[in-house]
Amino acid sequence: MRLIDISDSNGMIRIEFFGCNMKCPYCVHIHQPFKEVSVEEVVDLAKNSLSKAVHLGGAEPTLQKELIPLIKALNEVGKEVLLKSNGMKPGVLEDALPYVHGFVLELKAPLDNLKAIMELTCMSEEKTKKYVGLLSESLEIAHKKWLRIWVRVIPGYVDPGTLSSLFPYMEGASEVLFYQFLSNPDFDLPFREFESAVPSWDDLENIGKKTLLVVPRVILMGVNGKLVLEK
Repeated sequence: MRLIDISDSNGMIRIEFFGCNMKCPYCVHIHQPFKEVSVEEVVDLAKNSLSKAVHLGGAEPTLQKELIPLIKALNEVGKEVLLKSNGMKPGVLEDALPYVHGFVLELKAPLDNLKAIMELTCMSEEKTKKYVGLLSESLEIAHKKWLRIWVRVIPGYVDPGTLSSLFPYMEGASEVLFYQFLSNPDFDLPFREFESAVPSWDDLENIGKKTLLVVPRVILMGVNGKLVLEK
């Protein structure tokens, strides 16, 4: 397996995988080096860790051929696995379903705004249309478990004007996490005219409070740290 990083702190093992089927222009992961690690090495680390949870993320974990054997093995040693994905491989999510505690799926923009998604992913119109269908399948699968919807808030793509168009895909999720774009240089590269954290924290809070209409819990992450909003 190709890993960018693996860390263990605050009760969670975080595994960041290399490789993605999108080429988002703001993504740091496509420029990072990777190392080859076996399933056995990761499972040994997990067995020797006091952390109960394992977060599988990075670029895109579902591209790893050994992902399902890894998830099964982590489940067998008593770990709660969270699988993060862009949703382009619903078949992998279906295979993972019996062995994971939950999923984290990313929404980039309203799914009926093909132009916005094409700009955010650098995919063709044909591939973007296919992605929208695949993500819809993945959301249906993921709703069978604990589910976090993860949203990178980039003004013009996700903002108060477009927020309600995301609600149908968020409804029924366990929680939504809104991440303030460019608030962490380890997560993003400058994109379009944005070179510092956007939107303002007040605008982010406003988005979060409105989202409580459709989900019970909202997490805001950004320059002010972490804020949890609940009904």
